[in-house]
Amino acid sequence: MLPDHCHRRIAIAAPADTGAARELAATLGEGVLTEDGSGRLDAVVAALSAHLLEQPGAGTLLLRRWGRRQGVECLAYSDHDIAPDALTGLRAQADRLATHVTPGVGTVTLARVLRPGCSDEPSPTDTALAGVAMLARPEAASCADGWFIRCNGDGSGIALVVDGAAGDASSTDTARRTEAVVAATAPGLSPQMVIGAVRRDAATAPSNETAAGVTAAVLRFDGTAVDYTALGTVAGAVVRRHGVTSLAARWAMVGYNPQMPASVHLLWKPGDHVVLHSDGCARLPVLFIERGLHEVDPTLAAAVLLRDGGLADDDRTVVVLRNVAAVVEEPASD
Repeated sequence: MLPDHCHRRIAIAAPADTGAARELAATLGEGVLTEDGSGRLDAVVAALSAHLLEQPGAGTLLLRRWGRRQGVECLAYSDHDIAPDALTGLRAQADRLATHVTPGVGTVTLARVLRPGCSDEPSPTDTALAGVAMLARPEAASCADGWFIRCNGDGSGIALVVDGAAGDASSTDTARRTEAVVAATAPGLSPQMVIGAVRRDAATAPSNETAAGVTAAVLRFDGTAVDYTALGTVAGAVVRRHGVTSLAARWAMVGYNPQMPASVHLLWKPGDHVVLHSDGCARLPVLFIERGLHEVDPTLAAAVLLRDGGLADDDRTVVVLRNVAAVVEEPASD
């Protein structure tokens, strides 16, 4: 069974697919949205499906429960350019609506319907705004990738990305266990200490054979710097306006690494981004700049990178963090 924070994928190529998408949306909204919210979500999914069906070829919808069951998120992929004003009718139905068009490549649309009283805006103390797109391999019933993001309320936060070596149930269980371990760590711990907690848990798991095949990256951030420790394929990068600084990973796996990798410390400033990918960043940071994603909603940016990254159809996760810390003005000198 796919976890709440993994997107479900539905190809939209025929009217029957619209019905399947609406049924999935109703299932995800059950116990999460009010009756009004469920109706708005249904209208959003129906409208996005209709737009996809108007285009030659199949489009794709990705749906998941958002936050701590605070709403439902929908991403729509089209291989054609869709003018943003064609989707204006959705603004009355969605609590969040954003579109990114890459001429000649296609359109990605983000729509989010939330429970009353919930907001997807960062709190005043948050220094980073996060966006995530996670997909299981096609037709898979589970996902061995994982992620966790927490803002601590003091301007700092932590992000985790997990890459499972296999798409079986044991790898999926290990990914969920790793997420739980990191979620239970105290705020303020270094990435190395958090990775240490993951390693200790792996040693006490019923079988550490599966845990040995898991790679993970932990990033600690505040408004001025990021600290990064990674094992295996989960490499990342800090993407600035006109350049990229890599966050290197040391090749090892949670159950096999005899030495703890060093932590990378990099400065970042408001407007900078961190990009993490469960299979390694490769060309994603350059693609981020080429696609002009600096001003794009981070979830939309993550979805664009997932679509255009050109990687194998494995379990895949892209995390995008934008530094949204307030700019502190230097006092004028006399």
